[in-house]
Amino acid sequence: MTNVALDPQYEIGALYSRRLEIHDVLGGQRQGGISTPTSSPFVIIFTGEAGKQHGYHDFWDDNGHFHYFGEGQVGDMQDKGGNRAIREHLANNKRLILFQMMGHGRPYRYVGEFRCLKAYSQANVRDTKDTPRVAIVFELEPISSDSIGFLVKHEAEAILELDATSAKKLTEVRTKQGLFKRRLLSFEKECRITGIADLRFLRASHMKPWSACETGTERVDGANGLLLTPHADFLFDRGWITFTNAGRIECSAHLPAELIKRIGLNLKSRRATGEFSEEQRAYLAFHQSHVYDKAFKKADDPIAELLATSKS
Repeated sequence: MTNVALDPQYEIGALYSRRLEIHDVLGGQRQGGISTPTSSPFVIIFTGEAGKQHGYHDFWDDNGHFHYFGEGQVGDMQDKGGNRAIREHLANNKRLILFQMMGHGRPYRYVGEFRCLKAYSQANVRDTKDTPRVAIVFELEPISSDSIGFLVKHEAEAILELDATSAKKLTEVRTKQGLFKRRLLSFEKECRITGIADLRFLRASHMKPWSACETGTERVDGANGLLLTPHADFLFDRGWITFTNAGRIECSAHLPAELIKRIGLNLKSRRATGEFSEEQRAYLAFHQSHVYDKAFKKADDPIAELLATSKS
């Protein structure tokens, strides 16, 4: 391997080939969930659904920290190899970077750089043979404050005019929105309508709107969301479209045929986009009954709204 990049400049939310753009650049083992290159200052970790068969259940806690299960498919996990590399990455001057698996044969999404805060043991975690064992779990703190690469919705907010209380509330809301976006990635990998998976071109949409959520738990539940491109997000948010539990597109009879023709989205009625999980269906039911074919009828003057949202 030659010309190892000490700063590969991966963009949060973007997609990369594991072989060509990760290991050919940084080195390290090309299989498994933890890669420890000897010729570059990185520890590379991978998260995804494939790990669940080995008892790995990575998750985001309420503080915005990522809990990552170590390696070892059978028996108690050991403090060696990749597990030790994660625990000691700061002492060894190694940068810890995380990628999300998108599926067999597909590129990997860059989630960002982290620091390991601590390692702890968790008992009764099932291994590959469905035998209970002790797992090593790492609590990781994201270094970047980036909202994991999502296209950010414009918010017409006079930040400088906010008083201290309002500014604090705004910060709290943004923190919760960031947590929601991170958790959403455990349920949805791409836009259901376009198939786009690069987060830099997607928005995180609530199925049960933020304002309608009865608890903070609902607001940050990843099951309460979809990944959508801006056009699709607008249509879904305003109730022009929805999905059935089986994931089929439904369009409002009020959606102009000329718009459907020109908007550049495949909105063919009843087109399948993949079923929703049981957790998602509870929130989708709210969208079907309270948002779909209703929200756009309650909208304010569209001209005034356009002027408000177009301010830079």
